[in-house]
Formats: sequence, C-alpha cells, structure tokens
Amino acid sequence: MINKTKRLVVPRSVDIPRKTHFWGPTPSPGPHSKERSVTLLSVLRDYLHYGDKEREITRMLNSGFVKVDGKVVKERRRGVGFMDVIELAPLKKFYRVVYDRKGRLKVAQEKEELGKIKLLKVTDKITVEPGKFRLVFHDGQNVVSDGSEVSPGDVVVVQMPEKKFLNVLKLQQGNKVFLTGGTHVGSIATVQKVEVKESSGSNLIHLQEGFSTIAEYAFPISSAKFQYEIPEVIQDAQ
Repeated sequence: MINKTKRLVVPRSVDIPRKTHFWGPTPSPGPHSKERSVTLLSVLRDYLHYGDKEREITRMLNSGFVKVDGKVVKERRRGVGFMDVIELAPLKKFYRVVYDRKGRLKVAQEKEELGKIKLLKVTDKITVEPGKFRLVFHDGQNVVSDGSEVSPGDVVVVQMPEKKFLNVLKLQQGNKVFLTGGTHVGSIATVQKVEVKESSGSNLIHLQEGFSTIAEYAFPISSAKFQYEIPEVIQDAQ
C-alpha cells in the first residue's frame, strides 16, 4: 500500500495545497474510493488548520478526540467522503464533508443538533430473506432492514452511530436535491420530473431551475416532513 502520493497528481476533488510539499497522504482502503475521499490528516491539517505538522495531527488522533460518524478514529490516513461527519469531542464541534461548486471535497461546520445524523443514499437493495433486505449505501456501509419502503436512489436519514432510521427522502417531484456531479455539482435544485429510461441509459431528472441531469447525481435532501440544509463550506486559507 502506497502511503503517499505526489501532491500535484492528487485527485482534483481533494482540495489541498499542491506546492507547499512534494508528497500528500493517500487514503487507506475504506468505505469511500480514493478518488472520492480525503484523509483525516488532510482535513485536520490542510482544511481546518488544527496543526501544521503531521505529528501534531497524529497526536490529536491518538488521544481519541476525533470521531467519524460517531466512532473514534485514530488512523490518520482514514479517508472521509461526502456526508461523513467529523466530530472533535473536546471542542463540541462537528464538520460535514460536502462538495463545493467545483466538485471539490470541502468541510462545513455542522450544527451540534445535526452532528449525530447522517444522510445515506441507497445504491443497492438485496433480498436477504422474505421481508428482509440488505441496503447498500453510497459510503460503503450496509444494513439489513425490512426496508420495504426504500428503493435505490432514495436517501435514508439515520441516527449515528447506531444507524437508526429517522426518515426516507425520495427522488420525486417537489423534493430538493443536492447535486454530487455534472456541470451543476454542488448546487441545490427542486425536482420537477423524473424521466425513467426503459433502455440501459441513465434516468434523467428535470429540475425547476431550468436544467436536467442524470439521476445518479441527485442526492435527495428534503421531503414533505423533513428538510436538510447543506451547511456553508469553510473557505480554508491556501
């Protein structure tokens, strides 16, 4: 396993300074792909500036102060990705990983009351036994549930770390979505119509804002009973 990558060839979705050092950390194998994740070391040092040196961040992690999705993480190369929540327990601060308008992974300070919930997009639904389904989520996690009302493309709002279901957000007319890819990445829009393709092509969503995109990029964030507001990203000093 390569522990470091030349900073100049780090994926463009990872927004770290590229000329201050030759090497940048490589995410260890985990729930998110290398292209869609950034290491905790980079988040704490390069994004949030909780230390200037790798050893300072390593000491911070070894102290057990840092949690990801409600669980203590000490591995500095642990990759975090879209919708992950990073908690700094002693400071009572929460940060959520989101995309900006350029498709780069950024961190945004989250409200304390929302720091224990996570939005998970269902990417697959597998029948385990009659009435039981394995739901696979965008971050690699999975859970066995009765899940009868949940379909691929839906977003499940869960309480972390116990993964208690709180709400299900559908990709349907009137609901708001956050776009995770395409020309309008990082934008929030309202669904006007979902166009289901009978061929192998991607389904399309038409949005009230006057443009369309593929359904794969749409991450529902609201329903009639629930609305999540994407927090504003922190503009780190480069």
